[in-house]
Amino acid sequence: MSDPGTASIDATSDTDATALVFPGQGSQAPGMGKLVHEHSEAARLTFEEASDYTGIDLVKVCFDADAEELAETRVTQPAVVATSVAFLRAMREKLADAGERVRPRLFGGHSLGMFSAAVASEAMSFRDTLLVILERARLMSDFNADRPVGMASILGLERDAVEQICEDATRSPEDRVDVANHNLETQIVISGDVSAIERAMERARDLQARAIRLKVKVSSHTPLHYDQAEEFTQIIKEIPIDSPTQPIVSNITSELLESAAEVRREFEEQLRSPVYWTDNVQRMESAGVDTYIEVGPGHVLSRMVKRISTQLTAVSLDDAREEPIPISVLPHPNAR
Repeated sequence: MSDPGTASIDATSDTDATALVFPGQGSQAPGMGKLVHEHSEAARLTFEEASDYTGIDLVKVCFDADAEELAETRVTQPAVVATSVAFLRAMREKLADAGERVRPRLFGGHSLGMFSAAVASEAMSFRDTLLVILERARLMSDFNADRPVGMASILGLERDAVEQICEDATRSPEDRVDVANHNLETQIVISGDVSAIERAMERARDLQARAIRLKVKVSSHTPLHYDQAEEFTQIIKEIPIDSPTQPIVSNITSELLESAAEVRREFEEQLRSPVYWTDNVQRMESAGVDTYIEVGPGHVLSRMVKRISTQLTAVSLDDAREEPIPISVLPHPNAR
């Protein structure tokens, strides 16, 4: 990794009004990354590299595993990050072939996607990121093995109402649920003990909202994970981190992470802190970003961006079905 120093969004002449955003756990799907793997040498090499670093056959996992197998946290997290970086490198490869490039003003990520953003911005090496992700996945998986936990999406209620539902559904520190992700104004994800989640879901339905259990075998982004966050802090302290080439938007505060120390603090607090995705997008928009490229499996983030503001353009590289893959979906002529 290089040490690019502190970036500044004031130098807009050196960047496009574009953000690269990276999805997190829950975006995985059987066969993810297969098409870009078939069309890009850079993507193929990325999967090989990631398999070597992790000791997991990620081609087999991503292309052949069923949804249940792929939902196992210990493989999901490295698989999602590897697939995201494969898309990133394939995009850069195909743009270089065309004599073009994307010069992102900002990087963003949703939860686990922040680690892919760290790779894209050169704040962390791909190798170090995958090794850290293995530890993160271990901590989260072990917690789930000892305690039945999960996550659910509440649709149709605003933040204050969902927070009150969680407070009412919490019986004790060992039977609690909290808001984890503020994805949209009326799409809130809750996380915690299964018993408390079920009470919260029932109450949300009583209020005419939709409540959907998510297909993830973890809980995250709540005070439930204080001890895991403390342990992860010790792990991340040993990892080299540089200042990003352009700022990364904090999931926790929506501030711009411009230094290595700021990136490190973000990861130290991540497991026990909510994700404020709507605020993240609004912060990027305030910095002049009008185009969002989702780099990784699925299209959850690009769809949410368009729901946050109809004035914004958002695409997912995973939606590319025409050559050149994956850049055929890019909206601007100078990025084709």
